Amino acid sequence: MKFRFCGDGDCPDWVLAEIHSNLAVLSIKQLREVVHYVTMCILGEEVPEDNVRSIFGIVKGTMDTPKAAFACIRFLLVSAARFNTDSSVFGTELQQLGLPKDHTTVMCQVLDEHVSKIRTKLSQSSLMVNELNSVTSSVPANTVDCVQFQFGIRNEIVNGVPQQTTHTININRSDIPVLLKELRTAKGIMDRYDYESKHSDIK
Repeated sequence: MKFRFCGDGDCPDWVLAEIHSNLAVLSIKQLREVVHYVTMCILGEEVPEDNVRSIFGIVKGTMDTPKAAFACIRFLLVSAARFNTDSSVFGTELQQLGLPKDHTTVMCQVLDEHVSKIRTKLSQSSLMVNELNSVTSSVPANTVDCVQFQFGIRNEIVNGVPQQTTHTININRSDIPVLLKELRTAKGIMDRYDYESKHSDIK
């Protein structure tokens, strides 16, 4: 069966499974709260993981239910916005997938309220997997000619839940000029290919 919110394609099996096993069993209040946090995440705001888990009454580290449900709702809203799906069609298709009518009403209300912002955010971050928030460097102890870089990632999606993460790498000092040259070359290529400015005169 084809669905408009999936771009006239099939709904992924994992989404269908999550709708039946997790979303459909939430109360309307719980679903509304989870959808609120999912929307915050999509729009680039920080979401406290413990708040999401508390909705399910789950102790941190014991189950993956919040992550799976969070990822499922995110997929539904982002896909509906991406494929310009009218909320009435979206609601009908969610019911066809097994989501109760009252639950679909919540989803449709959120889509109507935030669809413009979601599309804008998707457009702005269409080539960005995770958002680089900070870069720091230091010289780690007990090393020779080595520099350590720490990259702070904002709202990195880990198992469906947005998290503030830090990734650390060690680089030999002699490799830094090479890396810097390659980054400058890549930036120059990206700056030359400014799609919006090149096509701004197209009506």
